[in-house]
Amino acid sequence: MKKISIFIIFIIFILLFTVIFFIFKNKFNFNIVNKFLNNSCNKKICYDSLQKCSSTNGYIYDDSKKDSVIDRKTYKCVINNNDKFKLIKLDNIFVPSIMNGTYCDILYTTYYDYSDFYVLKNRINSLNIPLPKCIRIRKYFFQPGIYFEIKFPGGTKIRTLIDEHYNIVDLESVETENKDMIISILNKIKENKIKPIFYNTYKRLSFIYKRNPSIRITIDCNIEFNYNNLYHIMDIDIVEFKIPKNISVDQCQIMIDEISSLTNIPLKYTSFSKFEYYYYNVIMNQK
Repeated sequence: MKKISIFIIFIIFILLFTVIFFIFKNKFNFNIVNKFLNNSCNKKICYDSLQKCSSTNGYIYDDSKKDSVIDRKTYKCVINNNDKFKLIKLDNIFVPSIMNGTYCDILYTTYYDYSDFYVLKNRINSLNIPLPKCIRIRKYFFQPGIYFEIKFPGGTKIRTLIDEHYNIVDLESVETENKDMIISILNKIKENKIKPIFYNTYKRLSFIYKRNPSIRITIDCNIEFNYNNLYHIMDIDIVEFKIPKNISVDQCQIMIDEISSLTNIPLKYTSFSKFEYYYYNVIMNQK
């Protein structure tokens, strides 16, 4: 009888220790996320002091299974700077999507175009010229690798790893029908026929929706633009819902209505592009 009592006390002690450990661990993780979001970073000065964001409740994202062609819909909502703190408290909806030990990161993106902004004009003016709507190279603060990305109207994105000399790292991983196009654009970058038109840096938190890994949600904040001494920082944040094409608009609306009702944030889908934002709010304002 005495042995049973000792065993029960031991089990209770282990359970209490586990609960206390997770409470402190979650509090520690929450403090790191708050520091990540609250530190104001002008021209990337504060990034070296930031830490990875971990979670005991996260989904482990496996990038090795990622296709070179991503075909999905993306819906965006513009929110005020303080609204992101309300959103991330909904941890039953915003489940951290963890890659390489973190669900927060800093993205460094360089956008490319011809010297006459041919890609951008085709996109903005709907000229229907068979060109991508976006050409960019992206790096991450906490993740290895350099990504070359081409986006097309309708939501298709082609993505492949490149080296610092604009060469594809693994040719076998690129689908045959896209290989020549990617190599052609990279060669034009090498030849300076396609040039960087601006740099974009921002913090990102990544989630999946209610543990459904096919629906991704990202929150982008501290969004900065810089090129040729033209610096601009946005005073708003962007929430992106990255959704499979087989999910209807009505289903998406139900999703954001639920989030809106729980946070009192009037989320509305809007047509927003960082690429176009920079053109209209920075380049055009300098003319």
